[in-house]
Amino acid sequence: MTSSNIHRATIIDLFKRGISRNEICKRIGISRHVVYRTIKRFTEIGTLSDRIGRGRKPTVTTPEKVKAIRERIRRDPHRSIRKLATDMGMSRVLIQKIVRKKLNLKCYRVTKAAILSERNKQKRLEKAKFLLSGTRRGDHLVTVFSDEKLFTVEAECNSQNHRVLAKDIKEASEKGKTIHRVSHPASVMIKTSESPRKCTSRKF
Repeated sequence: MTSSNIHRATIIDLFKRGISRNEICKRIGISRHVVYRTIKRFTEIGTLSDRIGRGRKPTVTTPEKVKAIRERIRRDPHRSIRKLATDMGMSRVLIQKIVRKKLNLKCYRVTKAAILSERNKQKRLEKAKFLLSGTRRGDHLVTVFSDEKLFTVEAECNSQNHRVLAKDIKEASEKGKTIHRVSHPASVMIKTSESPRKCTSRKF
């Protein structure tokens, strides 16, 4: 219990015992304004608690702004806190407070995961067998890889800064926490090799 609540309880206790307001001021050593105000509040609402609605009203985290931020996140859950702060004209710290405490959302890092279809698995097996057969014949001793290049077409993902806002890991997964990569046709590796027999070009 805080000191103000202790003073309130003492004032009301003396008041109930029939002690005058001036005498209460002398005994406790509190100004008459505090004593009169405490007794008036008690006689009006019947409790020592503060009146409902007392205190500073929120001027920044208003329901309208919280609703606007919720709608922006709903349209694009991958929008960063910094981008939200810029669009709303608010500080990044305040946006973080609203997202965490008002909307109960967390930031999850977007990750990449490779998904292989049965067709791609079969192709990888064939290529592995081809390389293994060359090793058995001894071709690997004289094979020279002159150049290689990987061509990819996939969704952009910055693993350091790319985040998704969601209430839990399940919702984050539904909103695209994981970006799936497919090896074909999104990714093609071309290598050129030379051997004593012939020069071949293989696609991986």
